[in-house]
Amino acid sequence: MAPRDFRAELRREDQLRREQGLSPAARARLWSRLRDAREPKPARHKRLVWLMLAAPAAALALAVFFWSAPSARSLGGLELARATPDLRVREDAAGVEIQMGEAALVDDARGIALRNLGPLVVRREPSGVRLVRGRAEFSVEHRKPGALPAVVLVSGGVIEVMGTRFTVEEREVGGAVTLHEGAILFRRLTGEVVQLRPGQTLGWPVEVVSPEPEPPQPLATPGPVAASSHPPTAAGRAPSVGEILRELEVLRGRHEFEQAARYLEAAMRKQPTATRERLSFELGSLLTYQLEDAQRACAHWARHERQFQRGRYAEAVQRARETLSCQARDGETGR
Repeated sequence: MAPRDFRAELRREDQLRREQGLSPAARARLWSRLRDAREPKPARHKRLVWLMLAAPAAALALAVFFWSAPSARSLGGLELARATPDLRVREDAAGVEIQMGEAALVDDARGIALRNLGPLVVRREPSGVRLVRGRAEFSVEHRKPGALPAVVLVSGGVIEVMGTRFTVEEREVGGAVTLHEGAILFRRLTGEVVQLRPGQTLGWPVEVVSPEPEPPQPLATPGPVAASSHPPTAAGRAPSVGEILRELEVLRGRHEFEQAARYLEAAMRKQPTATRERLSFELGSLLTYQLEDAQRACAHWARHERQFQRGRYAEAVQRARETLSCQARDGETGR
């Protein structure tokens, strides 16, 4: 038998493979091996190392997020707890000026909260919160026996509070505080100390206005009585200043500004000149800052200035007229 020529057989087999190609099964196995070689799977220990590095990185990212998250907005050292969408505020050397809208500001360290009732300027000082200008309602957390009082500073002195609710109006040349609940001490710049009871109003430089005792009422047959928020008064007697101011605070608290304006207009007609000036100023403030009725407010301020020339509220009246641009309106009316 002739010996086999293996080289010749291999050449023939090679030529046959080239002509026929790989079978589908062989081609699939070949492509699978090539893919595994091109994209090797990570080893188990490499996967564990990646997880160990990813966990601290995620924790660090969370910590950075919480540390950098914005806190409650602070205005001149006072926290802005609540605000209306139309709030417009400016900070300068004088303090925090609320030009428009309503806001609740909190001095958390001293337990003092305030809500503006119209435009105002307020400033946090080392000894307390100072109302520079405007009108605000204050609420102070109750102090424990022996604790120092909270302090609200005004142009006429210092209001010391152990826990109560009251409204302060500051006009830089004068003002008033009305106590709603609790008790406060007012220390005048002269050193005199005045204690207020709920319902009392103290003005500077005006004296304390207390509710007047009601005279005994005559017996009468009961009949239907219309509900009213006005304080009861004796028949034929004009309400006192304290009663008018208390009623005004109630209506302002309910945001019934138009009703408050009508109430003041009626009450002013029965008051003496000295008291009428204060009520006229309150009415003008309502028309200017709460009702924002420029036409009525400018007309009222013009009457106020004619009737109370060089009055105690002259500077505040001038600021209100400038806010409303009353002189420009008067010029347009005269054309």
